[in-house]
Amino acid sequence: MGTRGQTAAGPVVAALALSLSTLAFPSHVAAQPTLDLVLSRTTAYVERFVEQLSTVVMEEDYRQSFFSGGRSNPTRLRLVSEFLLLRLDDDTAWVGFRDVFEVNGQRVRDRQDRLASLFMGNRTQALEQARRISRESARYNLGSTGRTMNVPTYALFFLHPANINRFAFEADGENCADQRGAWRIRFEEVEYPTLTRGLQGIDLPADGRICVDPSTGRVLETELALHHPGLGGRPATEASATVRFGAAPDVELWVPVEMRESYSEGGGRRRTNSTATYRDFRQFQVSVEENPEAPAEPANPQ
Repeated sequence: MGTRGQTAAGPVVAALALSLSTLAFPSHVAAQPTLDLVLSRTTAYVERFVEQLSTVVMEEDYRQSFFSGGRSNPTRLRLVSEFLLLRLDDDTAWVGFRDVFEVNGQRVRDRQDRLASLFMGNRTQALEQARRISRESARYNLGSTGRTMNVPTYALFFLHPANINRFAFEADGENCADQRGAWRIRFEEVEYPTLTRGLQGIDLPADGRICVDPSTGRVLETELALHHPGLGGRPATEASATVRFGAAPDVELWVPVEMRESYSEGGGRRRTNSTATYRDFRQFQVSVEENPEAPAEPANPQ
C-alpha cells in the first residue's frame, strides 16, 4: 500500500513542477533581436523598397522659406512637381528627378508625366534628358545652397547592402516615429571617400538616425545631417533632412509622405527651411540603360 502511494504521488509532483516552470518562463516571449539582425532585415527591406519604388511617380508639394540678413519675414516659395525615383542598371544606385510644373500657384508647363514618359520606350538618352529637366527645375530653389540631398530617399542609399558597411551603427532607444516598439538607430559614416561630396570634391561624412520596425526592417523615418566647411569664399553650411514614410492607398508600399529640410549658412545668417509632402502615387513600368558617356551628377549639398 505504501508503495502504491509513493507511485501515485510521483506524477502529481512532476505535473506541478512542470506547471510552475511554464508559468515562470512563458513560451510565447521571444528574445529581442540583435542590432545586427535588425540591420540585416533593414538592408533587405531597402533593397526591395528601391526595386519597387523605382516604378512609382508621385506629386511633390515643396514649400520653402528663406531667411537672410536677420529679417524676420522670409521669402517664400511653393513648387509643385512631378517626382520620379529611378534605379540604375547596376542595382546599387538610384537617383531622384524633379520636374516643376507649378510655381507659387502659376503653371509653368502642363502636367503631363514628362519624366515617366521618357523611360517608357527604353530610350538611350532618357537619363540625360531627365537630368537636364531636374537641373532646370533646381533653378527655382531659394537660397544659394545647391541641393542634391533634397530627395526623400537619399538616406536610404546608405542602408543599401552595397553601402551599409561604410557606416557605424548604434541602438538609440525605442518607440520612435509614433510607433510603439520601433527602434531608433544612430549611424555615422566612417569610410572614405564618402558617398556625399562637396565643393572641389571634398568628403562630407554623413550622420543621423533611422527609425525601423525591428521585426520587418521597414524604414519608418530617416534623419540625415551634413556639415560643409567654408571653402572657396563660400560660408560653412549645415544641412539636415528628416523624412517620414507611410502607407499609400494606391500602391503596396510604404512611401515618403513628408520631408523637412534645413540649410544654414554662415552661422545662421542665411537659412532655408523647407517642407515637402507627397501624394498621387502612380505605378508604371520603366526600362532604361544609362548612357556610359553621360556625366554622372555630383552628389553634394553645395
